[in-house]
Amino acid sequence: MLNKIWQFLKQLIQRLLGTTPPPKPQNTPIRPTLTDAEYESKFMEILEGVNAGWSRGDVAGFLIAKRLKDGELAGWLRRFGTRLFEEETHAPSTASADAVASLQELAYRLGLFGRMGSGELSQVAGDIGREILTRFPLPVVEDDVGYGNVIEAVFVGNGLGFSGDGNRSGASGVPG
Repeated sequence: MLNKIWQFLKQLIQRLLGTTPPPKPQNTPIRPTLTDAEYESKFMEILEGVNAGWSRGDVAGFLIAKRLKDGELAGWLRRFGTRLFEEETHAPSTASADAVASLQELAYRLGLFGRMGSGELSQVAGDIGREILTRFPLPVVEDDVGYGNVIEAVFVGNGLGFSGDGNRSGASGVPG
């Protein structure tokens, strides 16, 4: 209470004399805005981590360590997705097989992150991943009714041999 009275009197005298104290320095440093390339680099680090098995906590820790806000990175990701789809709209048929494979890999990783459900950023990532796969669907792989390849094998001698591989011998006791 005494301190408040002292501060009031001090400010009153300074106003009457026309002198003002120098402004106090701000303790919170102003964070510079990142460039799109910097946001992309940070986001790709997140996707690498998620692909390697990061949890929600790992992603949150990364964002804190890099002083990134979920909403800022989500805003950048929306702009990135918009640019990506605008480029695809202008030249949809000129995408090479390698470019399509890269987009599909990106979509896979975005989908992994989207399924994590760790906030606005993962929601936007999942949406963009699904949109990429809508425009560039993965090829349909047909196999033998979901069982894969079947290898026919027969026992030969003391080991295992494959039918028709020439491993059969008259001494093995297996009818030829």
